[in-house]
Amino acid sequence: MSRRVRTVLTLVGVIGAVIVSASVATARCLRVGVYADDPVRTLPALKRSAGNGITVISVYLTAGNAVPASLLAAANREGAQLMVTWEPDDGSDGANQPAHRLSAVTRGRYDASLRTLVAQLTQVRAGAILRPMPEMNTPWYAWSGTVNHNTARGFIRAWRHVRKVVRATPGGSRIQMLWSPYAWSTPDTAANAITRYFPGRAEVDLVGADGYNFGNRGQMTWTDPGTIFSAAYQQIESLAPKPFWIAETASTGAGGDKAGWILSLSTLQTTSMPRLAGVVWYDVDESLGNFSLEGNSVMSAFSNLVEEGCR
Repeated sequence: MSRRVRTVLTLVGVIGAVIVSASVATARCLRVGVYADDPVRTLPALKRSAGNGITVISVYLTAGNAVPASLLAAANREGAQLMVTWEPDDGSDGANQPAHRLSAVTRGRYDASLRTLVAQLTQVRAGAILRPMPEMNTPWYAWSGTVNHNTARGFIRAWRHVRKVVRATPGGSRIQMLWSPYAWSTPDTAANAITRYFPGRAEVDLVGADGYNFGNRGQMTWTDPGTIFSAAYQQIESLAPKPFWIAETASTGAGGDKAGWILSLSTLQTTSMPRLAGVVWYDVDESLGNFSLEGNSVMSAFSNLVEEGCR
């Protein structure tokens, strides 16, 4: 995905699923989200199109900035949880940002703004999720482990520093921290393996991964959600058996059934990912593909995900 400061509206519908083990059957709910620009403005239309199960609002935030007051107000007005993806860079595309290496995080460059952020998030009555420095196992960001003079070990130090600051701030213990690499490492090397970036079970509250189906495009081919996420899920859950989020995902319609792809997300709990807790759709038409929720069949599939679940 192209890097920019983004606002994400996460629709939490919830798909009831029955997870059956050898000895117990447990009902779980799958939270369904969607990326959308300007959620304060677009929320009413999304409710009309997809149903009323909108319970999480997320924002992509460049470190040092505050969450817009309008988003805090919208979260409380809707009784919604707030998810903040925290990005310690200069707010622009590109990984070559020497002033924003992981060492700057560890040295405390952003500590004051993190405390301010925690104070904001404690105002959200339904609670908050903080997702610092995602997709660290790719070469796309200033905090990525293989670029900008960073390392996987440096990422772990930076993550633990962020968590320490958050937990030491009044109200910080109520904020859940979500660790989410990309579903496959780029480059795919031992030094850049997902496991190299894991900060420890006690350092995360939620885990997850990001991944996309770009369809039949160039050398890429149509890929179903299970193929994209199952291996990463198994690996990450072996590190920390905690609630798992597909924190960013989407599919184009190039070469397959986009509506069916959306519906298949709901089967992952019962087929290969029993701890799956949430899915966030990237609702954007961009150069890498049209991931937008548009067209009757696609919107109907997404509406089913929102409407057929527990609340």
